[in-house]
Amino acid sequence: WPFVQNPATSGNIPAVVGSPSITPSSSAVSLDYENEAVRLASFEDWPIPHIVSPEDLAHSGFYSLRNDDNTKCAFCHGVVRAWEPHDIPDVEHKRHFPACPFVRTTINARLENSSSSSTNATSTDTTPQNPAYKKMNIINHAVDGRFNELGVQKHNGPKRPDYGTVEARLRTFASWSPNLIQTPNILSQAGFYYEGMGDQV
Repeated sequence: WPFVQNPATSGNIPAVVGSPSITPSSSAVSLDYENEAVRLASFEDWPIPHIVSPEDLAHSGFYSLRNDDNTKCAFCHGVVRAWEPHDIPDVEHKRHFPACPFVRTTINARLENSSSSSTNATSTDTTPQNPAYKKMNIINHAVDGRFNELGVQKHNGPKRPDYGTVEARLRTFASWSPNLIQTPNILSQAGFYYEGMGDQV
């Protein structure tokens, strides 16, 4: 997941809104970042177009702060950085800033449309025709209902499938400091992976 700074809710991250160290330029105050074309223009010299495209970021309400891969929403002023392969700007924006006006008015509808079209494609492509399979589904739903009554939650798999195995998570700890109390083995066994910054997992 990318690193997120939400000035409205974090409490433990200093406000960076007016910080000169990450302000795109001295004329940034006069730019209208609510305009997608202006946001896109801010990504000139974007350092990681192979990881996440400037077009996708601008389309999702972000503009570049021109400091590494720091981006900021023009509408809620939330900051996202440390973008990783397979990050989807719309999804990350909604995950970290669900109250953002741009998320509420634009991204939610866009995500609903894309998920409903992929659900329709999936359901028509993968629905088994075997009647026994349909009965099995009914039984599973009944069992799921009983588990819910007992407080047991259904497991849907890892949010980051690329870190779904202990080995994959353990590999992320290559630059982990040996001076820290927590060991890579214990952390990766517990489901954590290392983001490469300090002791953040």
